[in-house]
Amino acid sequence: MNRFAELLDRLSYTPGRNDKVALMVDYFRHVPDPDRGYALAAMTGTLDFKHAKPAMIRGLIEERTDPALFRWSRDYVGDTAETIALMWPARRGVNRVPDLSEIVEELDRTSKLDMPGRIAGWLDALDETGRWALLKLITGAMRIGVSARLAKQALAQYGNLDIAEVEEVWHGLEPPYLDLFAWADGTAERPEHGALAPFRPVMLSHPVEEADFARMDPADYRAEWKWDGIRVQAVSEGGVKRLYSRTGEDISGAFPDLIEAMDFEAALDGELLVIRDGAVAPFSDLQQRLNRKTVSKKQLSSFPAG
Repeated sequence: MNRFAELLDRLSYTPGRNDKVALMVDYFRHVPDPDRGYALAAMTGTLDFKHAKPAMIRGLIEERTDPALFRWSRDYVGDTAETIALMWPARRGVNRVPDLSEIVEELDRTSKLDMPGRIAGWLDALDETGRWALLKLITGAMRIGVSARLAKQALAQYGNLDIAEVEEVWHGLEPPYLDLFAWADGTAERPEHGALAPFRPVMLSHPVEEADFARMDPADYRAEWKWDGIRVQAVSEGGVKRLYSRTGEDISGAFPDLIEAMDFEAALDGELLVIRDGAVAPFSDLQQRLNRKTVSKKQLSSFPAG
C-alpha cells in the first residue's frame, strides 16, 4: 500500500503529462501482480466498493475528533481525504501495513456491519500519505491529474503496445487485469475480451497548420456543427447496450434514458446533448448528469439526453 500511496502522491504533484506517464510505467515495471492491476483499476475508475461510502468515513473521523473542528478543517483544506488523513489520531504500529491487493479484496468481501472497523484498522496502520491514498481509493475521487485514458496510455507504453488495441480489449477484462499485464510483459498473447458492445477507438481531431490550406480542396471535405456537448459512442450488440465517452469510459449509468432508446444493432459516433423542447440546451445542463454512476428521476426529467 505504501508504494501505491507514493505513486498517487507523486502523480498529484507532477504537472507534465509525459512525466506522469513515466511514473506509472515505472510503477508497473517494479510492482508485482496483482497490486499493479488494482492500481490501474483505481486510476481508471473501475473499482466500486458497495459498503465503503464517504458518509461512513466521515462518521469514523467524527468519532475520534471534534465534529465541528473536522467540518471547519474540511472547508479550509477543500478535500475530505486529505483532511481525514491529517486529522486521524496516529496509532502507528498498532496494525501491519496491508498490501493494496489485500485492501481491495477485503473491501469487496467485508460486510456493511464490519466495514467501519476494517477501515479504521487500516487507517491506524498507515501514515498520513497512506491514509490519504486509502481514502482516495475508497471514494474513487482521485483528483491526481490522471485520466483513465492516460493510465491506459501508460500501460501501452510499458508494454510497447498500441493504445487502440488496449482500448479494444479493455471492457471485456476485469481487475486485477492479469491477462492484460501478461500481454504487456510479453508472456501471453493479446487477451480475447469476448464481451458484447465493446468500445471501438475513435479517430480524434488533428490540427491544421497554415501551410496545409494551400494543399486542401474544400470539395474533399464536409463540415458539421460543433454542438455544445461531448462526443460519445453508442454501441448496441446482442441486447447489450453501452454508452462510452471519446476516451472509452463507460458512462451508461448516467444516461439510462438514452440507453433505453437504443433500439438498433450498431456502433454510432455522435454528440451527446441535453435537448429540451426540441432545442439544444447549454453544456452546463449536460454537466448536471456527467460523472455520475446513477441519476435521479428529477435529473432525467429536467435534463433529458439526446
